[in-house]
Order: sequence, then C-alpha cells, then structure tokens
Amino acid sequence: MMPGRRRVRYIALLLVFALTTLVYYRRAQVDRYGSTVAEKMVGGGAVLRKPEEQQKPTVAPITGAAAFVPPSQAVLQPTRPPTSIAPTLESEVESPSTSSAAARTAIVPTTTARPVLPLSGGDDDNDDDDDTEGQVLPIEVEGGPKVAPTPTSTTHTEPHWTPEPEKYPVPSTIALPISSPQPIPKIQYHGNDAGKADNERLAMIKAATSHAWNAYKEAAFGADEVRPISGGQNNPFNGWGATLVDSLDTLWIMGMEDEFNEAVEAVRKIDFTTSPRPDIPLFETVIRFLGGLMAAYDVSGRQRKYKVLLDQALQLGEILYGAFDTPNRMPDTYYRWMPPFSYRPHRSSNRMVLAELGSLSLEFTRLAQLTAEPKYYDAIARITDALVEWQNSTRLPGMWPTVLDATRCEKPAQEAAAAPVRQHAREKVLGPADTLPQWTKPKKAQSASLTAKSKTGLSDGENIENDEPVEGSSLGHKSRDKLVSEKLSSANARTKRQLDLPSSNKKQLLTPVDSTLHKQEPREDSGTEEDVCRSPDLASTSDTVPEVFSLGGQSDSTYEYLPKEYLLLGGRIEQYRTMYETFADTAIEHLMARPMTPENLDLLISGKLEVRINHTSGEYHDIFIPQSEHLTCFAGGMFAMGGKIFDRPDDIEIGRKLTDGCVWGYNSTTTGIMPESFIAMICQDRTDKKCQWDERAYWRSLDPYADTRTVDTTAATAGSFAAAAAFKRNEAFERTHEKRDAAPERLDGEKAMLLQEEDAKKEEDGQVASNSRTEPATTTQQGHATVPSRTASDQDHEHSAAGSGNHDDVYAAKAPTAHEEFVKNKIANERLPPGFTKVDAAKYILRPEAIESVFYMYRITGEEHWREAGWQMFLAIDNHTRTLYGNAAIDDVTKEAPIMRDSMESFWLAETLKYFYLLYDDMDTWSLDEWVLNTEAHLFRRPG
Repeated sequence: MMPGRRRVRYIALLLVFALTTLVYYRRAQVDRYGSTVAEKMVGGGAVLRKPEEQQKPTVAPITGAAAFVPPSQAVLQPTRPPTSIAPTLESEVESPSTSSAAARTAIVPTTTARPVLPLSGGDDDNDDDDDTEGQVLPIEVEGGPKVAPTPTSTTHTEPHWTPEPEKYPVPSTIALPISSPQPIPKIQYHGNDAGKADNERLAMIKAATSHAWNAYKEAAFGADEVRPISGGQNNPFNGWGATLVDSLDTLWIMGMEDEFNEAVEAVRKIDFTTSPRPDIPLFETVIRFLGGLMAAYDVSGRQRKYKVLLDQALQLGEILYGAFDTPNRMPDTYYRWMPPFSYRPHRSSNRMVLAELGSLSLEFTRLAQLTAEPKYYDAIARITDALVEWQNSTRLPGMWPTVLDATRCEKPAQEAAAAPVRQHAREKVLGPADTLPQWTKPKKAQSASLTAKSKTGLSDGENIENDEPVEGSSLGHKSRDKLVSEKLSSANARTKRQLDLPSSNKKQLLTPVDSTLHKQEPREDSGTEEDVCRSPDLASTSDTVPEVFSLGGQSDSTYEYLPKEYLLLGGRIEQYRTMYETFADTAIEHLMARPMTPENLDLLISGKLEVRINHTSGEYHDIFIPQSEHLTCFAGGMFAMGGKIFDRPDDIEIGRKLTDGCVWGYNSTTTGIMPESFIAMICQDRTDKKCQWDERAYWRSLDPYADTRTVDTTAATAGSFAAAAAFKRNEAFERTHEKRDAAPERLDGEKAMLLQEEDAKKEEDGQVASNSRTEPATTTQQGHATVPSRTASDQDHEHSAAGSGNHDDVYAAKAPTAHEEFVKNKIANERLPPGFTKVDAAKYILRPEAIESVFYMYRITGEEHWREAGWQMFLAIDNHTRTLYGNAAIDDVTKEAPIMRDSMESFWLAETLKYFYLLYDDMDTWSLDEWVLNTEAHLFRRPG
C-alpha cells in the first residue's frame, strides 16, 4: 500500500508543480512580450512618454499614434491630436533679431500625451482625420501565431520622431548673409519681340496636367506615386505623398487654384514624424518635399491661409537637420532616425554619391531665409567649404568624382588595425569594345589632400537678408611624401587608401579655390575616443580604383546648384561664382565632344571621363567615353544661365550646342524621344568644327573586328594546326575586348572552341596545351550563354565522330559575314539611329532635363526655334506615354510601339509638364530674374 500512496503523493506534487510553473510561465511571457515590443518599436528619436495618471476606462474610440503598454497595465484614455511642430508665424520678421534663441525655441515640437490604440468598431465622431480608426491590428507573440487583439487590449504603431540633443554640436554657427544684394546681370531676353503666351499650346499642356493630377487623386491620393496602368499605388519615399507635394507649385502656376487648395488640405495631414521606412533618403526628400513645400508657399504669395505649407516645411527641416549631426558635419544621406540607430552617433558614408551631398544648398538656404534660423544655412555652408577645399586637388582638378568618401572619421582601433588590401584589387569599369577610349591623355598621379587657405568671414550680425521678410570635416588621400615615409617607418601601418609610388612620380598640386567666405572656428572633438577625423572632409574612396567625372547621373545637380545658390544669396557670396567658373573650364575642356551626324550639325554632347591609375608608373590616364545621358541634358541651360550672370559669353554658346545635342537625340529615334543613355560616334578631334560625316569610319566603329573575322576564316580553313592556333588566338583576343551589349554577332552554328589567352600564347610557341579542364559556360549581358571551351580530347572525339579522318583538320569555319552585311544587320537589329554606336539604355521615364534646357535657352535668347523644338518633344512624349491613369514610362524609344511600364514618377508633374508650360507662357511670367528653380523645378523667390 505504501508504494501506492507514495505514487499518489508524487503525482499530486507533480500536478501542483506543473500548474504553478504554467501560471508563472504565462505571466513571464506577458512581461517578456511587453519589453520586447517596447524595445523594438520605440526609436528613431521616438521616446516613450512617462506613465500618466490612470483614468477610468472609457468605451469612446481613441485616435492618434499609439505607444505600447503592457497588457497588465493597459488602460483606455482619451488623447489630444498632436500639435504642429512649427510655430504660428503670422508675418515675416522685420530684422535679423528673430534669429535669436526665441526663434530657435519656436521650432521645438510640442509633446503630447501618450496615445493608445483605437478600439475595434468604435464610434468615429471624435476625430474624422484618423485613417486607422476602428482598425484591429494583429499581434505577433514571440514563438506563436498572429492573433487579433480584443477590444480591451492595446497594440503598437510606428514610433514618432522627437528632438534629441546634438551629439556633435558646432562651436559656432555660420551666419546667413543679409547685406545688400549685389547687382547681377539680367538673365532673360528683354527685346521688343519677346514672346507672348501661346494660349492654344498652354491649354493642351494644362489638359495633360489635369489628366495626370486627376488620375493620381482618384487612384493614389496621398501616396507617393500612382501606377498609371493598373491604377495602384507606389510609396518609395516614406509614403508622405511625393506626387502631392511635388505638384503644388505646378497647380498654382497653371491656375488650378481649386486643386491647389484641396492639395494644401491634404498636406496638412502629412505626419513627417513617422514613416514605415526606417531611414530617410535625404537628397530625394529635400528636393521633392522640402523644396515643394517652400516653393508652394512662395508662389502663392506667402499668404496667411497657406501658412501650413511653411509649418510643414519647418517641421520636416528640423527632422532632416539631424542628418548633419556627424563628427565632421557631413550628412548621413540615408538618415536612420529609428532606434536603435537614433541613439547612436551618425556618420557620413565612405562611398557617397556626389549629387546627394552637393544638392542640398538651395533648399536649406531658403528655409533659413524664411524662418530666420541660420543653422540650416550653416549645415550646407560647411559642405560647400569641404567641396572648395578639395576642388582643385582631385584627379581631375576643378571637378569632383561621382562617388567620394565623406566619412573621414574612424575609431582609433579601426585606424591602427586597418588591414591592407590586396595589391592588385581593382574595379572593372571598362566600357564595351565600341566605346574604347577615343581620347586618352596620361598624367602624373597627384595627391588628393590639400589644406585650404585661410578664409575670411562675414560679420556676426549678418544672418538674414534685409529684403526678404520672414516669419518668426575616415582616412583619405595622403601626400606622396607622407606615404613613402610611413611605409619606411612602419610596414604594418598601411591603410587601404595608401598608394606607394616612387618619389619621382610626385607632382605639385594646384592651389585650391580660395574664395571661401565662411570663417569657422576649428571643430572640437566630441570628447569620445570614437572620433578620429581627418582633414580635408572629403577624399577619394580609394587610391587604386578608377574614378568617374561627369555631368550626368550621380553628380549633375551639384554643379547645377553653384550658379543657382549664387542667385538665391543675391550674389553676396563670391565663393559660388569661383566654384562655377573653375568647374566650367574643366568640364568644357575634358567632357565636351562633337558627335558626327549625317547632316553635319554643329552639336555638342557631354560625356564622361574615367581616370585610372597605372600601378607601375603611378601615372593617371584619362579615358573619355562619349556617352550622352538624358540626365546630362540639364547642362545646356546651366551653362547658358551661368554665361549670363557671370558674363561668360562662350558659356552661352556652349549651352546652345549642348541643348541642340539633346534635341538631336530626340529627333533621331523612331518615337521622337531621346533614350536614357547612348554612345555617339564623335569626331576624331572632339571639338573640330569642320568635322564631316564619314560613313566608313562610322561603320568601322560598329564592326571594329571586320578584318580579324576575315583573316580568322581564311586561316582556319587552311587545315594547318598553326593556322588554327592563330584563329583561336585572334578569337580569344576578340572575346577579351567584346562589347557588353553590342558584341559582334556570332556566325550561325559556330561553336565557341576557344582557349584561354595564355593557352593560345603557348600554342603560338609550338607548345600544345594538354588541358583536361572544361571551362564553365558564361553568360553575356544579353542573356545568351557561350559554349565552354573544349578540351583537346573533346576536340579529337568530335572530329572522329564527324568522320573527317584527319586530326590535323582541327577546325572548319563557315564563310564570314561581309562587313557591309554585318553593319546593316547590326543597325537593323539594334535599331541604331545614324551617329549612334550603341543605345545602352533605351527607356524613357518621363524625364524633364531636355525640355528644361530648351526652356532656359528660350528665356535667355528669345529665339522661337526653341518653342518649335519643345512642341515636337511634347507631342511625341504625350503620344507614347498617355494612359488611363496619367502617363507611363516606356521601355524602348527605338521601337515603333514601345511597351509601357507601370510607373509615373512625381517629377512628371513637378518638372516635365511645368517646363513645357513655362516655355509657352508669357516671357515675363515667372521670370528667371525674379525666381530660381531647384533641381526639381520648384520656384524660390530671389532677393532684390
């Protein structure tokens, strides 16, 4: 019996223990879940509020953003909607005194009571603006399935940004200049025959704008973009309504006031303090959102009823200002505001795109002017100073590479333990065979490190313009001498950016641009051991890889903003003029080329320059590629405007020829639309004004291996092993230099029986390579697989199977395609317009750059030719892109019937249609002598 009673007791004890464990486990799970969600969901500057006094539960629905509360502590309480971060500015201040501490205090956001989730199925009378009211959100318990919360539980929504103390404050703020604007020459043509409004064409462009806007309003209002084919939504820019904000000033300019008012009310509801995306793309957000809000406020006359536009711009500007809180004040261009990143020190990138760094000046300067807060100007002035300091000591003095190192700060441990890179590591950026260097010039390698000369500064009181009433610096390049001495002193202290060159290869650096007017105190370290910064603030990403210099993608708007910032500052800062003139001289000398056309047109395109280093001699070699991008088409208008305001007549002529080059790109294709990118056949002398069309030279550029193909076949059919080896050797050479997208076509049925180049060399010396490896098949960019090289035994087997009976007859080739036939087939298959050697990106995504320069050329010269050219462009674009829900990008402008893509970026309404409209509006309306347009075509009023 005792064993039985013991058994009963044990079983009872086990049951009690299991029950107790289960109770405590469930309680622990609740606590654990609460802490996990709180840690994961709070951040990006979003800080949980302190617990408030508990109130009695209420069944009234609660709206607003929600913060997580553990279920055991959850109570239902009413909350107030968040108040605006921006102050109520009834009229702009009369003097700079408003930039004092009181003005800065005004931009600190007002905190609100901790909100909780709305109840499921509750009444919606309390707040009509909450889109998530009554929604039941699922909860995902760790280790379990998603379950819907009960009406008495609370869930969590996205965290909200709140301001935090700066980790790297500046010792002093660079003042916004407010002295009297300097006289600037008129930009626009003012002759008696200045063009008047073309009402018929204006009406057609306005109708196209209404069509696109109404489609967006119907299918995707409040989203970033509408999908023009399916009618869906797309949110690549934080879901804040990119098309909504980008279109504001376009609606006002075209007289669509009702639509403008409706859009302003929608802007009022945008919450920039939260987003589903954990980072903010700084460049895109600044030019589209910040620029769009301020431009709408400017063009609408800064009326009191539209003050919400400035309020929202100020809120967004304050959020974005946190991206500049880095050790050297170079911005974090993909600003991660959510935790845990918001609590950590931010740093800029060591591979930053130039345009993302250098295209922030107009927007932050205008924000400083409108709010009397100089810190926004300070943020971009420090970038300008860094660009100036490096401008004349890059590999192409006067310009900056498309990708650069802006970090320049590392932890001491990282600096000491930096591992050396492999000696021969390189980036492969060679162009295709038909884009091989058409012009090269070797030059000695030079250091990209130079300390700027001393700078003069503005008086402390200059911080806001008088005429504008307002409301309310990682390791980089080192000198060659220093590199050599460091190598001799410590072989283990090398870093990956060092390049050891003989002392004979040193070259005297050019003097940097010495026009900086921003007097800065030396930046102080933050006091932590993590911040080891080097001067200058910008440098090359590596000493060993090629660098690209271009006016196209990744760099364009940096150069565009130099003359425009000069205008926005009223000519008060000569720094921007000097930077423009330095860059313009370099670009004209190294990037401009005349394309060869059957009509012998006097045109220019802006190509790109790759600067590579010879690791043996230490010399730099410039490789020019005549690649014309749609993005570079802005350059014509920029040069023409720069020529006017800086009294450089030759620049106006450069601008004219560049714009004509883009018009030629439009007129050359089947659709009448320029492709995204193409390679042109250029004159041997890139600036030869007497360059004539040479069809033979053009054909040779399309079939550069015609002679090789003919010799190959003759030799191979001779039947001798030596001849066959020669064939293989030539064919291997051809493969090595084969074009990526426009390779010479293979002969029908030809087998790729190719050896490695070194094997061919051995065969040339009479050494037969007995290689038993079979090379894997490779794939070209066209997606076609090439047959692997055969082994010697494979070849013998194939010849035996063929019954040739002669092992010396190792190859039998078909007759080659004649040169003329090859070229004609290539032109037909690739749909190449005359003068194009390759269309490497045939799409069109509704870009504005070409019509932008046409607009500038018309306003500057008054020549009717530009209006006619622009109208042909408008008809072609509207004809091939119009859809039910707006206008769509197309896949290939060389096709007769291109395929539409389900994409309509916001710049279609913000830029392209606006430039078309302004081209046919009255010359004196929205004059360039009164307004300056940012890179998204948003209008800011100039001082004066």
